[in-house]
Amino acid sequence: MGRHSTDTPATSPASPASHGSRLDRWRAGWRVSLRMARRDVRRHRGRSLLIVVMVGLPVLLLTAGSTLWFSEDLDAAERLPLQLGQTQGYLVDPLDSAIHQLVDPRTSYGTGPDATEPRAKVIPGYASGQEAGALGRLVGGAVHPVTLSSGTARVDDRSLRVEVMGVDASSAAAALSPKLSLESGRWARAADEVVVTDLGLAAGLPRSGSVELRMPTPEGRSEPHSVTVVGVGTGYASWGAQDVHPVELVGLPQTGAIERQWLVERATSLTWPEVERLNTYGVGVYSRHVALNPDTMVLPPDVTLPSDSSALFVVVAASFGLLLLTTMLAGPAFAVSAARQRHSLALAASNGATRSQLRRTVLGQALVLGALSAVVGAASGLVLGLVAASLTHGARPDHFFGPLQVSWSSVLIVTAAGITSSVVAALVPSRGLGRLDIVSVLKGQNVSAPLRRRVPVLGAALTAVGIGAVLFASYRTADAYIYVYLGGAALTVLGSLLIVPLVLSLVARTAHAMPLPARMAAREAGRHRGRATPTVAAIMGGAAVLATMCIGLQADTERGARTYTPQLVEGQGIIDTPQALSREEAREIVRAADPDLVSLTPRTLMPRADGTTVALAAAQPGCSFAQTAPQIAYDPNSSTSPGDALPRCATIASEAYFPGSGLVVADADELSDFAGLDDAQRRILVGGGLAVLDPAVARALPAVTTQWQQSTPIAQLRPVDIPLDGDTSSWYLYSFKTDDTGRAVGSSVRQSRITVPVVKLDHEQWMRVLGGGYGGVGAFLTTAAVDRLDVTTADSATLVRGRSAISQAQEGALRDALQARVPDGGFTVERGYRRQDGFILAIAIGMIALIILVATLIATALGQAEAAPLLGTLAAVGATRRTRRALAASQAVYLALVGAVLGVLVGLAPGIAISRIITATYTEGGMDFSTVIISIPWLQILAPVVLVPLVAGALAWVSIRRAPVVVRRAT
Repeated sequence: MGRHSTDTPATSPASPASHGSRLDRWRAGWRVSLRMARRDVRRHRGRSLLIVVMVGLPVLLLTAGSTLWFSEDLDAAERLPLQLGQTQGYLVDPLDSAIHQLVDPRTSYGTGPDATEPRAKVIPGYASGQEAGALGRLVGGAVHPVTLSSGTARVDDRSLRVEVMGVDASSAAAALSPKLSLESGRWARAADEVVVTDLGLAAGLPRSGSVELRMPTPEGRSEPHSVTVVGVGTGYASWGAQDVHPVELVGLPQTGAIERQWLVERATSLTWPEVERLNTYGVGVYSRHVALNPDTMVLPPDVTLPSDSSALFVVVAASFGLLLLTTMLAGPAFAVSAARQRHSLALAASNGATRSQLRRTVLGQALVLGALSAVVGAASGLVLGLVAASLTHGARPDHFFGPLQVSWSSVLIVTAAGITSSVVAALVPSRGLGRLDIVSVLKGQNVSAPLRRRVPVLGAALTAVGIGAVLFASYRTADAYIYVYLGGAALTVLGSLLIVPLVLSLVARTAHAMPLPARMAAREAGRHRGRATPTVAAIMGGAAVLATMCIGLQADTERGARTYTPQLVEGQGIIDTPQALSREEAREIVRAADPDLVSLTPRTLMPRADGTTVALAAAQPGCSFAQTAPQIAYDPNSSTSPGDALPRCATIASEAYFPGSGLVVADADELSDFAGLDDAQRRILVGGGLAVLDPAVARALPAVTTQWQQSTPIAQLRPVDIPLDGDTSSWYLYSFKTDDTGRAVGSSVRQSRITVPVVKLDHEQWMRVLGGGYGGVGAFLTTAAVDRLDVTTADSATLVRGRSAISQAQEGALRDALQARVPDGGFTVERGYRRQDGFILAIAIGMIALIILVATLIATALGQAEAAPLLGTLAAVGATRRTRRALAASQAVYLALVGAVLGVLVGLAPGIAISRIITATYTEGGMDFSTVIISIPWLQILAPVVLVPLVAGALAWVSIRRAPVVVRRAT
């Protein structure tokens, strides 16, 4: 009876933990671990809050960023109302040939079945001024023309670039909403009336009154006219299927607009068969129905619609980065947390707790803290993102004009990455509990287990394989080898992580030569490798990424600097407009911007009104006219290979066939001022002379070839040699007409010879008047000489220079003056090669430096918390606050410095390999490694490596401000 009553509870169903299934026991174990984890989080709020910040902050930033991104990035359903209003779609002006479009009418997939472009069908009644009626009959509905033009609005003394959408909104406001909406006032009813939008108001346009507006004419000119603001509203324009953007002004449709669409208003949808029918008339269609239902399109088997998965790719990539970042940052915290629990875990082990139960204790805390951190970070990020999007809409209405949007899939991915990173960060210290020395821990001897030899050996092998893989991939051309490079880089980092404990142990053994605080820090890290290794690993990973990135960017920068070819003398500028300015207009604009600036507007010879071409060519000794005149001597439809030597009779002519052979016309005074000629040179030019480079200087320059090498510096551009008879030059003056192939008709050629005086320019004067494009100029002929020859000329781009290099202020003033006259005009100053990645590099260095600093400070803070009994003992035996500060600072500097130095060494091989990949030249025969640039920017790499540990040490020094509480120690 007694034996039976004793055995009954053991066989009772009330003991599932003992006789349940393995799954039941696993669930019961995790329930206990999670319950203990929740209690530990509440008991140690400070440490828990620290981990919540480390894990939750990246989650917050990514969630807020994804909310901002998706609020700015509109999908098709969000774009269509702003593109089409309530209409069924829009048409674009017909082409001469039939088309085969995709969703976007500007994208096509091929021609007809016979591989030719069939002529488009004629649209009945389509003619200038009758387009709307003809297109309306073609589609069976009403069409509303919408134009888009760019111009310049003058407000007070400022010029603003504006886009003007032209549409008769007063007659179709209901059909065009919300593409157009009116907040106050009325729509424009006349050509001199406009409605200003929120974007225009943000740019500085007034709510009412008049504005001076310059718009391009069909001839390419721009004329100022005054417009009256009659209302405030919103308007959205669209360049294509993927684009929608707000405009500054809304007026009536304009002639000469850069874009014209015809919105289709009817009851039925524009289906794909009807789109194909309209394509036969050369009319492109953007259909609401097709955009929302792309599966209704019938395309050839070899044609597929492009898919846009960039958003998901970026989110997944960012989440992977979050996983690595938070794992590195949270690793030290969980390592210290596991170390603090060693005593309680040893007691549990002594009472029968299994290895898996001990691990679940640490992993349960990571799971609870990770879930709490990720949820708090995601919720805070959502709120921050929505608030930021709302505020940004007011500051940047050109970007944030769509509905606020939360991508829940992105939020879930980021949250899951945050939770996973916490568990991964706790995985390493939890694995270390399997080697827990219960007796040593209960005695208070908290020392890491002896280092296993095979771990660093494996690490060295993985590192060697990784370095070999990245270098091997740098010698290969196939795109698939990028995966070899990435795999090699991952193996290099992984192997280096396995070597870190050995490095800490070796440094600790050789620390006797260090000062006392540094010696104690090194030995402390060597004894507690389980706590120090994650910290060093986090710092090493950041430093390795920094080194790789800096080396790669430096190589790319040096390649850009070596291959950059200035097109002007440094400090000079060039005015670029859709239609060249006249000399008088250019001089007026330049002088209005700054009287100290001078301009040079070159001219080229043009055919006469009757189609006769009048040309000039310098006579070459021993060459007949037929061998010299390029239009007669050379076939305009043929080409020569780069590097070919010039023909014997090649010469300078008004129609250039070779680099350095062009004859340019310029005003004598303008050319003299621009080149800085002396009085004697000026007198010759004013009399109708020719300006050439001094032959003595030209002979010292590289020889001219048949094709211009773009990499030739402007200082080495050489004109084609022509003979000089003292201070004069002999030229052929000839005229001709051309046939359909562009060749001169022999019976129409008329020629004579003329002699012109010559001015020889020194090299500095010559370079001032050069533009580097197409190999430079051969000679400059003055307008006085051309006027006597009855030759028609056309103006080219205007060069600008000052007494010294054009300053940023002068550049801005001239650009404003230019765009006030020509809205689409641009002004570029040659300032040599400028690095484009400086801002990105600064951000990357700052972020990585912040990671190193945060990881170091966290490890130092947690280490100091764990070392509180030791600090108390030191204080009890007379250690001053200065000594304790030195210990804390030394610990921070030591860990940061070891991790940073290891990271730089680890990043060298991937950095050198990526330098080879991006600077090698890809040729038909393979890769040309003669162009490889390997340059290590030690200053950029070592500055964070040295400064960040010092900053961490200084902060750790300051953090020790009070005496520790002396308690009784167990050992």
